[in-house]
Amino acid sequence: MRLTSAVVTAMQELALEERRLLGPRAQWHVGDIAWNLRQHEGREDDWRIRVWVADGQVVAWSWLQQDGRDHLEHDVHPAYLHLLDELLAEPGARVAMAFADDAERRDALARYGFTQPGQAMHYLVRELPDPPEPPLLPDGFRCRTVGDGDVPERVSIHREVWAPSRVTEGSYGQVRGQWPYRESLDCVVEAPDGRFAAYCLCWPDDANSVGEFEPVGVRPEFRRRGLGSAVCTFALRRLHEEGCRQAIVYCANEPACALYQSLGFRVHTSLVEYARP
Repeated sequence: MRLTSAVVTAMQELALEERRLLGPRAQWHVGDIAWNLRQHEGREDDWRIRVWVADGQVVAWSWLQQDGRDHLEHDVHPAYLHLLDELLAEPGARVAMAFADDAERRDALARYGFTQPGQAMHYLVRELPDPPEPPLLPDGFRCRTVGDGDVPERVSIHREVWAPSRVTEGSYGQVRGQWPYRESLDCVVEAPDGRFAAYCLCWPDDANSVGEFEPVGVRPEFRRRGLGSAVCTFALRRLHEEGCRQAIVYCANEPACALYQSLGFRVHTSLVEYARP
């Protein structure tokens, strides 16, 4: 199936419903889908996307990334877990994921040979009943959100933080054009010379009042100056101002997890990669 706006919207609708039903246990946030699908401009020919529909609603989907790792992303409504067998029968998949404490999904993975555990992505959450205090910044630095004229610099910091990165001004334009992106939640710390020193892109889920950080980064030359904490604190304040009362984020390494935990987040589960030969 080709990736279209209608397909992205249907996948996001499933994410909204699962967030309503499962809270932080939902694997996907609407922002994950917008960011992961829209940042990869020009790579659609390497994907295989399938959707399952019941009563006019998407109840499951899979996204096989034929990129050398053959990673199978997927989502299934909790009332339709029987579809896991059909979904995981994808012959081209070599890696799939499940929560470490989700025995039912891990059993399904094992039935199809996904038994070799690999990297874990930790899921963190914090409540947001009140906004945090404004962040402290070194002299000459300031927190703000981006506008149209900031796209080249916004792409530049992302590419430097996540090098090698495939994000371009064109693909970031697709991200900016995808619901629920908002400039007012695209947060940065600006250095005295006008460059962006740190950034945190927030995605709102207004229906469930849950905001997500995805992605977050600090330019290498500006690290160890508290700017990661500052931009995330600013982002939490912006989320609260726009109505979110819970925030979520993911981390895969100890420094990132420690940063988020210092801001009041707690790890509640981990999403583990499982590979098969």
